[in-house]
Amino acid sequence: MRRRVALSMILLVLLLFPAGTGMIVSRCFDLTMERERARALSEEAAIARAVALEIGTDDAQRPFMVAQTVQSRYGSQSLQVIMVNDGMAMAGATLPAAEGIDRLLGIEGRATLLVEATRTLYIAHALGGKLMLLLCSDVSPVYALRDELTAWAAMLCAAGVLLSAALAVGISGVLIRPVRLLARAARGLQAGAYDTPLPRAGSDEVGDLTRAFAAMTRAVASREEELREQAQRRQELIDALAHEMRTPLTAIVGGTRLMQLSDISGEQQTALLETMAQEALRLSHMDERLLLLTRLEHDAPEMTAFSSMEMAREALGVFEGVALHGEDARFVAERELTILLLRNLVVNAQRAGGESPVRVTLAADGFSVSDTGCGMTPEQAARAFDPFYKADKARSRSAGGAGLGLTLCRRIAGLHGGTLQIHSEPGKGTTVVYRFVTSP
Repeated sequence: MRRRVALSMILLVLLLFPAGTGMIVSRCFDLTMERERARALSEEAAIARAVALEIGTDDAQRPFMVAQTVQSRYGSQSLQVIMVNDGMAMAGATLPAAEGIDRLLGIEGRATLLVEATRTLYIAHALGGKLMLLLCSDVSPVYALRDELTAWAAMLCAAGVLLSAALAVGISGVLIRPVRLLARAARGLQAGAYDTPLPRAGSDEVGDLTRAFAAMTRAVASREEELREQAQRRQELIDALAHEMRTPLTAIVGGTRLMQLSDISGEQQTALLETMAQEALRLSHMDERLLLLTRLEHDAPEMTAFSSMEMAREALGVFEGVALHGEDARFVAERELTILLLRNLVVNAQRAGGESPVRVTLAADGFSVSDTGCGMTPEQAARAFDPFYKADKARSRSAGGAGLGLTLCRRIAGLHGGTLQIHSEPGKGTTVVYRFVTSP
């Protein structure tokens, strides 16, 4: 591109510079020739007056006598003065053979003729009767000046082209430099380098392109970081899932092998079947939660307006001994996901134990779920939302938990632009507070 820009600038100079200098030389020549013509006419007028005074008598021989001395009196090396009578040169002079002389001598009054072939300016002046004065002025110095100016213009054009070529290369480099920097940044972006220097963004089109490229780079970097975090979370989830599935699968496989033995009692078989069924159910719950988490990674919630009190009553209808408090409010969210969030929090609260019933308190921008159970340490509360994390693994396993409930709750809260906060102390219970934007 730099080469094309430089060649374009050089071609433009080649078109404009010779044309401009040619017009200047031509104009200078025209002006000089006009001045030379005016000078020759002025000189011719003076000579014509002098010749007319000398001829002034009625003597018929007088014009021939004047014609014999007119060249020596008024002529010079660059000026020939000829007297013409009835179209014929007098005193042995010879009329020039230039084209147009006959027509020039046939006029009445005064006229000029410029013959470029001989570089001569002819001036014919009728003196009266058949007498005419013809001046042949050599204007070759004017043409020589034009030739000299043309030569200088040619040298100036050559120097101008060379200078313009150097300037074109330099200017094109300056003009193309932002584009080259953007191209290098694009290659860096392709290789994953997002810190490649960009050109300074000015107020022109290149500046707009630079700002757009910078915004695109930030968006790509942000998206890549987001994808990297998602991949890391998925890998962590897969690792945790593989670890979590090992125990129920081991129990199922071990129970199956024990069932193949012939010396176990009926009670032992019943116990093994019960254990295997519980572990299979745990795997089923785990699968359902994972499928829902996967769906929530890609699907946006369908927002609708609904009553928080009616939603809470429907969500708590499957539980016993849950106290509902607070006032009704208008929520704008996905109703089914909100119900699922509230039920998961209540299930976790019930598993925590406690003498008092679980308490659900509605607010204008969310709700809270409180229990008086075992509570959590700050370290346990900080990890409570991690997949498959269980503060008390023995109690969670006996209660059938898969360790994905709070992870699912956090994802649902995030889809609604909300937050989940855990306030807990060991032995004093736990309160989980959900807050979100209730209206658009």
